Amino acid sequence: MRDHTVVVGFGTKGRAAIRTACAAGLRKEQVVVIDPGAKMIDAATAEGYEGVVGDATRSDVLRRAEVQRAGKIIIATERDDTAVLVVLTARQLNPRAKIVAAVREEENAPLLKQSGADEVITSAGAAGRLLGLSVLSPAAGQIMENLMHQGSGLDIVERPVTKAESGRTPRETDDLVVSVVRGHRVLPYDDPAVGVLELTDRLVTIVRVPPERPTAPR
Repeated sequence: MRDHTVVVGFGTKGRAAIRTACAAGLRKEQVVVIDPGAKMIDAATAEGYEGVVGDATRSDVLRRAEVQRAGKIIIATERDDTAVLVVLTARQLNPRAKIVAAVREEENAPLLKQSGADEVITSAGAAGRLLGLSVLSPAAGQIMENLMHQGSGLDIVERPVTKAESGRTPRETDDLVVSVVRGHRVLPYDDPAVGVLELTDRLVTIVRVPPERPTAPR
């Protein structure tokens, strides 16, 4: 495999990450799951993913999943110390892959970054912030919960700028633009540095997913 996505851990976080990515267009046959539990891998292969049973902190296990050729690596282990070791090993095998890791405690996030993770998501902190928002503003909390479920209601997506949008401001597009990705910078839609959109930009937008039409009974 080449330029595929490797997911370490098929627990609640790992499953949700894969399903969200597949809802956004990732093909199941381009996903390889690594988990130490044979039952977890059986569950992953039953859903259509490739699977490797083993300890992802070991380089030989990562090589069996072709980590050295992967385009993206998602690390969703149960323990933060395990996540650090996996990031270190994966980064040594693949210097170019995009690595996203989840940690339980916010204090461990800098260590994941130092180990080679491009993005670190703090699961406990994110859940706590959503709880607080839901208490203070139930409507805002409901919208955030909606955005977190890809493929239903509102979705947040990243897409390229179209030719028709080039030369316009973010507010002149048909979608609700949140940010503009220009090079390695992520700029708020109202940042003066954005000016007008360029063809090389990418847009982070909020779109409404049309409801699925019920299929007629045969």
